[in-house]
Amino acid sequence: MLSLLAERVSKHLEQSPRSPKYLCMRDAIIELIVEGRLPEGARLPTEQELAAALPLSLGTVQKALRDLVESGELYRQRRLGTFVAGGDHRREITTPAFGFLRPDGTRVRMVFIRLLKRERLRRLGAWSEVLGDCEAGYVRLIRQDRIDGAFDCHTEIFLRADLAAPLLEVEAEALEHESVLPLLEARGRVTVDHAENRIRLVRLPKAVARVMLPEQTDEPPAGLKLETLYRLADDTTVAWQVMHIPANDYRLSLRTQLR
Repeated sequence: MLSLLAERVSKHLEQSPRSPKYLCMRDAIIELIVEGRLPEGARLPTEQELAAALPLSLGTVQKALRDLVESGELYRQRRLGTFVAGGDHRREITTPAFGFLRPDGTRVRMVFIRLLKRERLRRLGAWSEVLGDCEAGYVRLIRQDRIDGAFDCHTEIFLRADLAAPLLEVEAEALEHESVLPLLEARGRVTVDHAENRIRLVRLPKAVARVMLPEQTDEPPAGLKLETLYRLADDTTVAWQVMHIPANDYRLSLRTQLR
């Protein structure tokens, strides 16, 4: 198992040299679980054994494992060790209006979502101009989306609170395993008919770069800003998603008609 983990972690570190190392280890372990190469109940090597076998510090290993325990991929038994948990650990996220394609043209299926923040907004801002007046306020979700284990995107999603207030109460794990709109549609809150994508080249904001590229915050590089407006059949905008994407070798596939 050590050699398998070392090979996969090294692959992630090589593919994503700018990403935090603990995330590379976390994603490598999730991939192996999803692939069935780390089956339910498998006992992982000790933290010390992992640190000795991987090009990572003990602190990095501990942080990655702690993150996986908190998200439910692993569990710990006192004095026995760390084990692979049961359940469905797939991270294939359906994004209605766009998708990523690998350099070879195949579709990306592995997306790791990490919820960084969620809040109800009572004040007005750019989101109220896009979504219109809403007495209930607005819901904002901030995520870190890791695409195919290759690079991280920073995503903000704004929704009308009269439709999306339940998202403030659901477990964070639910928002890390499913896209927001399918989740709302499944609850009968909204039925999105079409979308508008707007994309342009920008200098990544420093706040965004701190999450995606922490070593480049002094002079953030250029990247893409993808704005997606999700609309009902009557053209009412119910969600506004803003994704900042760093330079990469992948392509975007966009579509507007969702029904």
